[in-house]
Amino acid sequence: MVPRKRLRALFVLLTVVCAGVLVAGFVGQIGAGAASGADTTDGPHGITEVPADELTVVTDHRTPTVGSKLVALGPDEEVRYYNATLDYYSDVDPSPAGKYTVTYVGAEDLSKRECDGATRCRRMVVERLNMSTDEVTRLYSRVVPTYEGFRLPYTNRWHDVDRINDTHFAVADIERDQVFVVNTSSEIITWTWQALAHYSHDSGGPYPYDFTHVNDVEVLDDGRIMASIRNQDEVVFINRTTGVVEDWTLGDEGNHSRLFGQHNPDYIPESRGGPAVLVADSHNDRVVEYQRIDGEWRESWVWKDDRAQWTRDADRLPNGHTLVTDTHGNRVVEIDEDGDAVWSARLNFPYDAERLGTGDESAGGPSAARAGLANANDLDGDQGAVIDAKGTSDDGDGGLLALPGAAMTAVEDAIPAKVLNGALYVLPGWFDVGDLFALVGFVGVTATWGGAEAYWRGYRLRLPVGRVDEDS
Repeated sequence: MVPRKRLRALFVLLTVVCAGVLVAGFVGQIGAGAASGADTTDGPHGITEVPADELTVVTDHRTPTVGSKLVALGPDEEVRYYNATLDYYSDVDPSPAGKYTVTYVGAEDLSKRECDGATRCRRMVVERLNMSTDEVTRLYSRVVPTYEGFRLPYTNRWHDVDRINDTHFAVADIERDQVFVVNTSSEIITWTWQALAHYSHDSGGPYPYDFTHVNDVEVLDDGRIMASIRNQDEVVFINRTTGVVEDWTLGDEGNHSRLFGQHNPDYIPESRGGPAVLVADSHNDRVVEYQRIDGEWRESWVWKDDRAQWTRDADRLPNGHTLVTDTHGNRVVEIDEDGDAVWSARLNFPYDAERLGTGDESAGGPSAARAGLANANDLDGDQGAVIDAKGTSDDGDGGLLALPGAAMTAVEDAIPAKVLNGALYVLPGWFDVGDLFALVGFVGVTATWGGAEAYWRGYRLRLPVGRVDEDS
C-alpha cells in the first residue's frame, strides 16, 4: 500500500504542474498584449507608415478582457490599428475605397428600450472603415432578436458579407437561414435564397434556431453565389434563377472525411488554376483544397500541423502562400509552398484575416496545382494521394502541456471535435488545448485529493435511512 505522505506529495506535484500550465498560459496572454490589443486604445496607430501589402487585418470573436476587436498587424506583428467599438466583429474584406480601407460585418448589443418589445436584441451592421483616418461609414444595418434560454445567444449573428458593387452586397443571414442581396442605398432586398428550398427541417442543426448556420457567401464572376452551409457540412453553388446546382455541391452531411463544420470557403476560378475551393475545414483542424476534375470534387491539397485547432479562415496569396486563421491555436499563420511558417502572430480567438493589397480573400491566389505546392496531390491519375503536410509552425506559444506532440495529438483525436472545440469556445479566449487539459487535470486531481483526505479522516457517506431488520 502506498504511504499517505507519498500520495500527498504526488497530489501536490500534479496540482502544481497543472496550475503552472494555466498560469503560464495566462501570462503568455499578457505577454502577447501587443498582438491582442489589450494595451492599446481605439484609433490610428501609424497606419500610413506601413505599405498596405504588409498589413494583415484580423478580427476575433471575443477575449475575456476586451471583447471582440479588429486589428491591423505589421510584418513585425506590431499592432498598427486597433478598434473595439462594436461588441462583435466577424468577416473583414479590403475595400476599393482606399488602400487602408476595409469593409466588415459586426454587431452591437442593444438595450431593452431599443429592442421594440423584445427582452434582448442586437443590431447587425455592415460598415466601411478607413484605418488611416479612423472614419467609419455605416452601409447597412438590421436589428435582430437575441435568443434566450436554451437557444445559443450567438446563433443569429451574421458572419459574412460579400461586396457586389458600390451599392449591392450579398449577406449570409444566419438568423433567417438564408442568403440575400441588398441594395444598401435603398435597403431593398433584391434577391433571396431560403435554405428550406433545398434542405429538410431534420437536417443540420435544431430548426429553427441554428438550422444551417450559413457562415459564408461569395458572389462568383459568372453570377452564381457560393455559400457555406456549416451545419450540413456542405458548400453549395446557387444559381440565382434555378437554385442550388446539385452536381456542384462540395461535401455531404455527416461525411466528416470531406468537410466538418467548415468556414470561409474561397473559390479559385479556372483562370488561376481552378475551378477549386480552398476552405477552412474547422472541426477537422485543417485547411483543405478541392479541385473540380471531370465533374467532381477531388481533394487536391491539405495542410495541418500539431498545433492547428479549429481553423476558420484560409486565403491563398498571390505568391502561393496561404494565410491561415487558427482560432483555438490562438494564431494567424502564413505558410509557404512547403507548408512551413514564414510569418505568425499570436492573437486570442482570431476569426478572419486579410492581407491587404493581395485582393479580397483568395482573389489573387492560384490553385495548389498551379502554385506547385509541395504537398499538392497528383490529379493526373484517377486518385491523387492524400498528403498531410506537417508544417513547422509551432512558435512555442501554444501546447504548454508537457506532452510529446504525438501523444497530445492522440489525446485530441480521442475527443469528439465538437466537444473539444465547444469546450474551448466557452473558456477564456487565451485557452488552448494544453490549457484545457491542464484545467481538467487540476479539477480532477484536487477533487481526488479532497476525497482521499476525507476518507483518511474517517468521513463516510451515510444513507439518510437506516436498515430495518424484518425479525425485530
